[in-house]
Amino acid sequence: MTTPEATQPEPSTPESPKPTTPVDPEQARQYQRVKLTMSVVSMALNIIVPLVFLLAGGSEAIRNLVEGWTGAAAIIVLLYLLVTGIGFQIIEFPFEVYSGFIVEKKFDLSKVSFGSWMFDWLKGTLIQSVLLVVLISGMYWLLRSQPELWWLWAAIGTTILVIILMALVPVLLLPLFYKFEPIPDGELKDRLFALADQIGTHVQGIYVWHLGDKTSKANAAVTGWGRTRRIIISDTLIESNTPEEIEVVMAHELGHHVRWDVWKMIAVSTVLIFISFFVIDLALTAWIESLGLRGIADIAGLPLVLIVGVGVSLIALPISNWLSRKAETAADLYALNLTGMRDEFVSAMNKLGDQNLAQKQPNAFVEFVFHSHPSIQRRIDNANTWTPPIR
Repeated sequence: MTTPEATQPEPSTPESPKPTTPVDPEQARQYQRVKLTMSVVSMALNIIVPLVFLLAGGSEAIRNLVEGWTGAAAIIVLLYLLVTGIGFQIIEFPFEVYSGFIVEKKFDLSKVSFGSWMFDWLKGTLIQSVLLVVLISGMYWLLRSQPELWWLWAAIGTTILVIILMALVPVLLLPLFYKFEPIPDGELKDRLFALADQIGTHVQGIYVWHLGDKTSKANAAVTGWGRTRRIIISDTLIESNTPEEIEVVMAHELGHHVRWDVWKMIAVSTVLIFISFFVIDLALTAWIESLGLRGIADIAGLPLVLIVGVGVSLIALPISNWLSRKAETAADLYALNLTGMRDEFVSAMNKLGDQNLAQKQPNAFVEFVFHSHPSIQRRIDNANTWTPPIR
């Protein structure tokens, strides 16, 4: 993906939105099938690779190798992570290129060169690697120093890290990949801030998200919390929608703000974090001897930690996605009740589905397990059966 340019073209005026091309249902089905397949492959790799590595003795061999370089426990952990991390990236990289670059190009959704995509991939991988090193190094320090209650302190520390990162996402992390600017003065800005005033809520700001330099997809979201909390609307969404359609999308995002959905999802994540570390502790304690580990603080047991962590996440995936879909449906209802714009909501949903090459009515099982948002058709059907509240 490309880095933000010094200057960006202004979004088209919302009074004259660009028409969207109706999506070919078969093309959308093929695109979503490929993306789902790659997601499943990625999940499988996150279990199979550590499992093979652990059972084949590779993890123990790497531990023994780095112990020959240093006797410091903390440095051993860092060197182990460096060696194994490079190996895993070599295995996973071809799949990421295919899913993140080749597929997006094939379906005419990406606008970037391979070099630009690689630059963003390197930035993302570096950020992810730093966070993982901090998290895993801290976890193994706790395993060595607090073997009885390490999982409790690790869960608390991870939760704090997640909360901090959620605050930093809109002001530090996303700007590394995209350009953001306050929504320009004019009718749209006045309309959206009037909507916020109507419900008596304060938002830090509404920002144009310059997504169009990299993709033809469209999106809008509530990001951050406290002083960093803001609503971001992609330039591609602004260009393709009328002011009324953008207003009802904004009302949906304000619905998340009013309903405290960000904090509710943080609470769900916190529960999952505590469960994950507790189960990891049980697994390490139960399988120390059978896996030939020296103890629960043996870095050679990290593959087991990853397998159990991924396993818990996969088991919880349908539940967390179900909760997310409930929040999205409630935000849709809030937007309809607030604005009364049923036709504009339906039109905006159709355009969003077309721009994102969404399969508007996916398989029910796939939607239940893998989708964090209700399908486009389900959201439209809900709007069509919506009854305006009695004023």
